[in-house]
Amino acid sequence: MTGVEPVVIARGGYSGMFPDSSQYAYSFAKDTSLPNTIMFCDLQLTKDSVGICQSALTLDNSTNIPVVFPKGQKTYNVNGQDIRGWFALDYTADQLFKNVFCKS
Repeated sequence: MTGVEPVVIARGGYSGMFPDSSQYAYSFAKDTSLPNTIMFCDLQLTKDSVGICQSALTLDNSTNIPVVFPKGQKTYNVNGQDIRGWFALDYTADQLFKNVFCKS
């Protein structure tokens, strides 16, 4: 209560209206927010070390990747548990950005 404006943090963008961490969620949050709003995302790296905002560990729940790369499913041991799905680290940014889209 110092009189300083509070900081607004948009985690996942405007995810109540658009898929969490999608380009649309971040664009809408940016366009409709105060100038000092901070955008926060869960960062994942692609095969070529490009960071993408993706809240889930796998891409198959929020994108069309199973249709685009049907044989790309892999299993990784994460924190002692085998997780099966499509992972950002198996694809280059170019492969993802040109072929894979968010689903609502």
